[in-house]
Amino acid sequence: MSNGHTSLPQYSPVLIVGAGPTGLSLAVELARRNIAFLLIDRRPEPLPFDRATVIHSRSLEIFESMGVIDAFLERGHLMRGFNIFAYGQIVAQTDFNGLECRHPYDLNLSENETEEILTERLVSLGGAVTRGWELSSLEQNDSQVTARLRSNEGVEQTVTADWLVGTDGIHSRVREACGIDVDGHRYLRRWGVIDGQIQDWQHASDRAAIQIEAPALNPIPLPRERWRIYFRADDDIDNAALLEQINAGLNALSPGSRLHEPDDPMLYHTYRQLSAHYRSGRVLLAGDAAHACSPIEGHGMNMGIHDSFNLGWKLALVIEGIADAKLLDSYELERRPAAAAVGASGDTAEALRSIPNDPAAIERVKRALCALLYTSRGKLQAAQAESELELHYRDSPLVSGYHSAGDAARQHWLGPLPGDCTPDAGPLVKSKSAEEIQLSQLMGHEGHSLLWMATDQTEVPELNEFNHILKDSGEFWIISTAPPPESLMESPLHDCWLHDIAGKVHARFGVIDPSLFLIRPDGHIAFRSQPPELTRVASYFEALFKS
Repeated sequence: MSNGHTSLPQYSPVLIVGAGPTGLSLAVELARRNIAFLLIDRRPEPLPFDRATVIHSRSLEIFESMGVIDAFLERGHLMRGFNIFAYGQIVAQTDFNGLECRHPYDLNLSENETEEILTERLVSLGGAVTRGWELSSLEQNDSQVTARLRSNEGVEQTVTADWLVGTDGIHSRVREACGIDVDGHRYLRRWGVIDGQIQDWQHASDRAAIQIEAPALNPIPLPRERWRIYFRADDDIDNAALLEQINAGLNALSPGSRLHEPDDPMLYHTYRQLSAHYRSGRVLLAGDAAHACSPIEGHGMNMGIHDSFNLGWKLALVIEGIADAKLLDSYELERRPAAAAVGASGDTAEALRSIPNDPAAIERVKRALCALLYTSRGKLQAAQAESELELHYRDSPLVSGYHSAGDAARQHWLGPLPGDCTPDAGPLVKSKSAEEIQLSQLMGHEGHSLLWMATDQTEVPELNEFNHILKDSGEFWIISTAPPPESLMESPLHDCWLHDIAGKVHARFGVIDPSLFLIRPDGHIAFRSQPPELTRVASYFEALFKS
């Protein structure tokens, strides 16, 4: 890590402005692919505290691909669901254990610790954060971006880049410099956050609490037996009155409970925003620079990480000259609708929490939440929304499907569709070693993954046919409900054969007849074919790389 005293390079293929979780995630994704970049941040040191807390299931899958999941699981606190309270009684619950994924839980960890883990991973890959520099202005033409940067000491320097990515937050200078419009609104009441221990807490430590009535609180469990409490605060309240209000809320949730050794509270305004575009020429936006939502559902930081996971592999292909720059248009087409959906959901949640402190209004909200979460189906839907696993790219120009019976037959496909996030399932048995693995363990590399879903009668192409199609673009696996035939025992294909011994992978993917799935580097299904045809994969790659 360097600071504003450091002389910057005059040129970098990618300049990333902002070293929060979004910028760090993009840097890691580029570093994994050996793409050079310059990552700057205006702060001379990382923040010792930041307010985002909850890491959802989909983000944990992304961290697994990045090679940092062990560090997160070691330092974070597993949260299995949340309880909704009204007048001290639990009126509804959501449980994450029913999620069919590798990480059926939230992981709670302060945002500054998330940044520490990502920074450590970045350094291990040979990257760095250059601190104490901020963007002053930028100009661009058809081939490059020229950014004027200023250090904390007032030194100015110009850096030329092929691409510039603004991950510099809700008041993004990059967005402003490009003249990209942003639409949205500020929520009227301030949010606040305070950390501390809770004495005599009478509820499970692996569940968050959501209080409906005033003073509405959201205690979130943290590592080391501490809690992070989110609350609403009037503009004129002082700290003493604020602590009294928080303790009153805790006492209502758990009689006798109160904060012990709290940190200073942090008060802030929140926004819903959505940029008109995520790309302007050779400049792209990600994270809060592109969108912002209410913190009430904990999606903000996670969505920025997902932006980077979507953008990183595409940007790498363009810089390497494998794909045309038009590929980057798909970034906005895929990520902006996801941000719009999350923003709208946040508005709905804000409306539920902005009710008057009136028993009739509170009872109405209680009835609504109880109705939503009464059935097991409702609880699962709430857990899936929390997990972010169901955000998809089905309308993207980068995903497609083929069925030999025609387009109408695709409407009857079971399992995930092109654009969906790849589900996890298993066990799969490696034919060579008899080792049992989960499907997700095959997805940690930087390229595409080709899954040839075989049945007992499926003919399998020769090894050179797979290699000819994929070249250096990924890896392939034959997943069959039967062990490999004896004719393949001496073939190199034997090492690529995975026995779906219980049929769970085929069932999870809705495969009845032989099929093929091409998985993108970001874990979304790029192409589905029934029956499996490698020539159609070749056509997909040709369109992708010439897009």
